Amino acid sequence: MAMAEAGAPQSAPSPRMPFDAFRLAFLLAALTAMRALAFPPKIWNGDYSSHADELIFGFMLVQLFGFMLKSLPRQIGRPILSPALTRLMLAAQALAFLAGFYDLGIGAEIRSIVGFITVLCLSGTAIRARATRVYPLLALAAAHAGTGILAAFDLWPGATMLGFALILSICFEVGNRIFPMVIEAGRALDGRPAGPPPPAWLSIIQRVASLATLLLYGFGLPHALPAAIAGISGLAWTAWIRPWQAFRHGGVRFMTFAIAAKRIGFLLLAADAAPDCPLPPAIAIHVLAIGGLASLAVAIATSIVRKRNGQSFRRSALGSATYLCLAAALALRVGYAALPDRSLLLTVAQAFWLLGFAGYAVLILRKAPTRCAD
Repeated sequence: MAMAEAGAPQSAPSPRMPFDAFRLAFLLAALTAMRALAFPPKIWNGDYSSHADELIFGFMLVQLFGFMLKSLPRQIGRPILSPALTRLMLAAQALAFLAGFYDLGIGAEIRSIVGFITVLCLSGTAIRARATRVYPLLALAAAHAGTGILAAFDLWPGATMLGFALILSICFEVGNRIFPMVIEAGRALDGRPAGPPPPAWLSIIQRVASLATLLLYGFGLPHALPAAIAGISGLAWTAWIRPWQAFRHGGVRFMTFAIAAKRIGFLLLAADAAPDCPLPPAIAIHVLAIGGLASLAVAIATSIVRKRNGQSFRRSALGSATYLCLAAALALRVGYAALPDRSLLLTVAQAFWLLGFAGYAVLILRKAPTRCAD
């Protein structure tokens, strides 16, 4: 999740932190995402159902930590955590990840506790700085981390779905702020005049309907009407900012894909709630999870890295391959949801997922993007 791709190169990493901490968090998130779907079955004890918790409370929790390490200091105007505390939190999350190879439950318990403590530390800095504009994000992050504790310790069966709703809400808020900035930055690079922002009423309808849908869905309540409104208003909002005017810039098309997938996911949730709907429920879930969550997280993180490298919007062959692999993973997983007897679709989807996140890991660590067609 990230700031807009544009502007001057960022300052060099602090001498006390020889490597960007947010890159290490993104790397750990990428490794978690890879393990969540494709590592040896013995890790799962024959039960792959817990991969949802690994993605919702593992991949997304650490990914969000990396995003906040980069974005919050800018918004607050001061370092969000000391280098020593940052290193400690990263080391603790790495320990939780490694513990998961021994026992996923123990790893999840460590990860959830460390994640909640991290959010409290970040919140303390924001409160002391009176940075009220970051309070909503930190409140959602605290709720998500707290729900992760409930899920890790099996304290509430509904924790996974509530966590899914909360992290979607976070992505919704972050993506809707960043995406227009990315498009405007692309227009500015092309010498185009700034486009008119979406009308306030459309943004309000989209926000209220989306949050209502996620809350109702998270608690298993009727959500068809707000989901339909959220999907339609979201697509209208996306069209209003005309992202196609910046498609020639690296990463914009994939971010648009992720934003659109999230909107379409809401429409699929609405359809799924209709009586006698022929669509398998897994289709809407995976469009939201792979398209609206994982893809958006990757798109924003790579935007951060491009900007940190001083190469905003730079096209790269590796970036294109990474994005195509994740898009293919979504298409194949949706295909498997529709045709569950075609197990090969799931196997190939897992392979594309692995390739996509392997490419993502290289992208976030690499300091010099290549110049190739996107």
